[in-house]
Amino acid sequence: MKFQLTLPADASTQAPELDRELQFGPGMRAQRLTEAAFMLAALFTQDVRFAFVTFAFSVLQAISPRWALVARAVARRVRFRGQHRIGDLYFDLRGSRGACAISVVVQAAGIGLVWAGHPTFGFIILTVPTASFLMAPTLGFCAGCWFYVLGRDWLARHGWLKRGFDDF
Repeated sequence: MKFQLTLPADASTQAPELDRELQFGPGMRAQRLTEAAFMLAALFTQDVRFAFVTFAFSVLQAISPRWALVARAVARRVRFRGQHRIGDLYFDLRGSRGACAISVVVQAAGIGLVWAGHPTFGFIILTVPTASFLMAPTLGFCAGCWFYVLGRDWLARHGWLKRGFDDF
């Protein structure tokens, strides 16, 4: 059986529409709340297996922020109608990707500590991304995005980073 890897004819118009839905629609908020729910389940039950779901979501979004599965599902069902109360963007491709990469490292450290026999320290570390997953949709502050932008600007000021390195 042969498979062709070709893009649909309307693929070039779908990406900007998806980005617009993710920027202004409720999809990313639902994504973050779903991730927070799995992390809270892991923390309250002391069962790290719940954290694996959020870890997988974060890995996918670190690869490409458009791979937010819950957000895409919500964006298909709840369309943005052009009415938003908050003037700033919630979803930014580079910031979201960088924040998820930082979150992957922190979650891996927490899960690793739990597996290594240090559950108290592991679950304490897992509270950091959990808090960020809760704050991002409710308060509009993403700790991972803040650290990403802070690190990117520091590297650029010192000349170790060229402008546009994370554009894709």
